[in-house]
Amino acid sequence: MSNEMISDAANEAVDNMLDFDDDPLSATGVSRKSLVIFFLIDTSGSMKGKKMGELNTVMEELIPEIRKVGEADTEVKVAVLTFSTDVRWMYSTPISIEDFEWARLRANGVTSMGAAFKELSLRMSRNSFLNSPSLSFAPVIFLMTDGYPSDDYREGLRELQSNSWYKFGLKAALGIGNEANDDVLAEFTGTPDTVVHAYSGGQLAQMIKIIAVTSSQIGSKSMTLSDDTGREIGEEDVFAAKQKLLGQQIQELVGKNVEESDVPFDTGW
Repeated sequence: MSNEMISDAANEAVDNMLDFDDDPLSATGVSRKSLVIFFLIDTSGSMKGKKMGELNTVMEELIPEIRKVGEADTEVKVAVLTFSTDVRWMYSTPISIEDFEWARLRANGVTSMGAAFKELSLRMSRNSFLNSPSLSFAPVIFLMTDGYPSDDYREGLRELQSNSWYKFGLKAALGIGNEANDDVLAEFTGTPDTVVHAYSGGQLAQMIKIIAVTSSQIGSKSMTLSDDTGREIGEEDVFAAKQKLLGQQIQELVGKNVEESDVPFDTGW
């Protein structure tokens, strides 16, 4: 699918949005839109110290930037799932970005990524975290980790992949430090184009902001597509185009920032 397929109507409301079941391709006539941004954050013991301190700081700085994302008729919410020996939600329900306050995280334990995938799949439902009384964009899902999973992540990922919200959501991942496995992260996102890596505090701050802001902007954008004949293309292709656009923009922005930024990259962990 070429970039030309993204039509000039990209900022117009789509005719067919999400209904109140767990099929992101269902239709409804409600005009209010909701976007949930899921952050999956590794809080295992290897994140202790500078990594976790710098992650907490950049997330505190990020929230005001996300508040600028979306249009007047889009309600943006945030849900944070942490995983170490146990998996925990920062809050018991997604919080409106206007009211969200970051609770500083602490690191300890092992990396139960598979358990986090299962918990996300359980909560990513109209019966749970996606029960907004409005039509919904497919969610944004952002995974951050510094190591290899200590449990069977593939079993959890298979369960997650059966979730329609995951299937059509925008997915991105950030590897932190030398031990993070980008191949595992690409399994999660479905493409290496939406995986980036940070080897220092300066890079960590840049990469988190690039991914979070870019994915939120694309995720909250209504988009229609047409083929070479002008025929409108189905919703599944719209979701695929958004994921492809996310990968392109992330790689462009990451490359540009690495080349032009004056942020020092010699403050590794």
